[in-house]
Amino acid sequence: MASAPVSDLGPRRPRGVTVIGVVAYVGGIVDVVGGSMLLVLATGAALLANPLPGGLVTAITVIIAGIIVVAVADGLMRGSGVARWIVTVVRGVSIITQIVALTAGGVAFIVGTVSVLISAIVLSWLWTPSARAYFAPGAKIPPGV
Repeated sequence: MASAPVSDLGPRRPRGVTVIGVVAYVGGIVDVVGGSMLLVLATGAALLANPLPGGLVTAITVIIAGIIVVAVADGLMRGSGVARWIVTVVRGVSIITQIVALTAGGVAFIVGTVSVLISAIVLSWLWTPSARAYFAPGAKIPPGV
């Protein structure tokens, strides 16, 4: 069984972890931008029409969620075990909820199946031997390497 490639800087980041990190970065940035756009809309004419707009709360929530996703993505890219566990728990919960959603049938069955498969792929990539070496304590690589 081959071990993860190790240099003087520590193990290299596995491709699967890089893919997950990049997709998470993009998703988080989209959330921040989309939430910011919604915030502009929610604080415009809609605010005058309704002093307690749900759009304002939604916009702020989406922006905060996007910032958290970017922070977790950054943690994954840097080899943070905490970030890996956050993604593991979120994807594990997603698998459970999507399996429950599969019982609804129709389009929910298709969406749920795809979601379960994506979560299973993400989890498998985060827990390969090379990913374990990358996320091991003391095996960090400096940023930009």
